[in-house]
Amino acid sequence: MIVSAVMLLGRLAGTPAARRSGRLAADAAERCFPGRLAVISARPRFPASGGAEILFRVLDDHDAFVRLRVDRAAPTAGQLGEAIEDGLAAAREWRALAAALRRGGYEVHGLGRVVADPWIAADPTNDTVTDFLAGLRDCLARRPGAPATSVLIADPAVVRALPRDRDPSLPTLLRLTATRRLAALSGRRPYYRASFGTAGALGLSLVHPFSLWQRYEAAVTAGADAWLARVSPGARATAVMSLTRLVTGRVDRLRAHVVFRDGSEQSGPARLGNHVLAVTTDLDGALTDEPTVIRDARAGAGPLRLPPL
Repeated sequence: MIVSAVMLLGRLAGTPAARRSGRLAADAAERCFPGRLAVISARPRFPASGGAEILFRVLDDHDAFVRLRVDRAAPTAGQLGEAIEDGLAAAREWRALAAALRRGGYEVHGLGRVVADPWIAADPTNDTVTDFLAGLRDCLARRPGAPATSVLIADPAVVRALPRDRDPSLPTLLRLTATRRLAALSGRRPYYRASFGTAGALGLSLVHPFSLWQRYEAAVTAGADAWLARVSPGARATAVMSLTRLVTGRVDRLRAHVVFRDGSEQSGPARLGNHVLAVTTDLDGALTDEPTVIRDARAGAGPLRLPPL
């Protein structure tokens, strides 16, 4: 709370300076690139001595925006020109990505980053998930360069309930990366993350909002503890690794790693333990198969060395 109050006071104190920075930026843009840019907003950075963040729309490209940091001096023509080129390049990349997904029948409803992690709507099932991922990979592979990417997949009901854009006139890349939109896509229900590697490898993960993750984590921990009590008395689950992966060809089974320690590891540098269970669960966190024990997955206090899920 104290940190938030300090940040708020800092922003309020920086508002006049941000307005001055906005005027400097607008004047420089009109002088160097007349009729090309228009200021959208000028926000103070924290602390206020960090200057202001200026956002411009590019008047001849409705998808593009320009982000520029301005302090006491007006931006130069070189700084403005470089920022414009960056903004236009991002817009071109966005159009290529949107076109690739459109060929597969998917509209982009958000972008986790500029320009990456597109959000689409789909509801794959055990019968359709394999073909769904293959089709998604194929349409993305047609982009120029076809870099590795992730696609975030929301329930269609979540997309239907998205809030309206507060300002529909904003550049496309600002609307699709708006915090309010991304929070609505990710904060209500679990969603999928499809990851496509450079060699065509793909995987599908389920990502839980925090409160639902806590519920899933508690169920997995309880199941792991019950199993350990039968096969290794004195052992105890200490952590569920946050990365989960759906079983290939399934959307109702998850693979996860559970860290545990046995009776001889109640103290020491690796307090969470050196051993791991590879578990398969249903979507509620109940174990569905016998776990696989991975002993000595950590050397001393070092990082865990885990096999792929």
